[in-house]
Amino acid sequence: MDKSMDQFKATLDEHHEWPCDYTFKFIVPGKSLAELKSMLEGIPHDEKDSKTGKYTSVTVTIHATCSDEIVNMYQKASTIEGLISL
Repeated sequence: MDKSMDQFKATLDEHHEWPCDYTFKFIVPGKSLAELKSMLEGIPHDEKDSKTGKYTSVTVTIHATCSDEIVNMYQKASTIEGLISL
């Protein structure tokens, strides 16, 4: 894990009491939506298309037991072309 992820993990641990619900928001281009949905298989999520239909906003809330679960989700998502994490 790189230094920025270590800092992010430390911040998560500082501001959250585990286990807790954690919400992710991703913006993904239409061409990469299937890849994100594959990553989220079995995890409930909401989708909303942009006005032009070029992008989809995906909101996911999970019940995380530790900050490692959050970091792992962001690391997996970061491999998807064009994805923006909010």
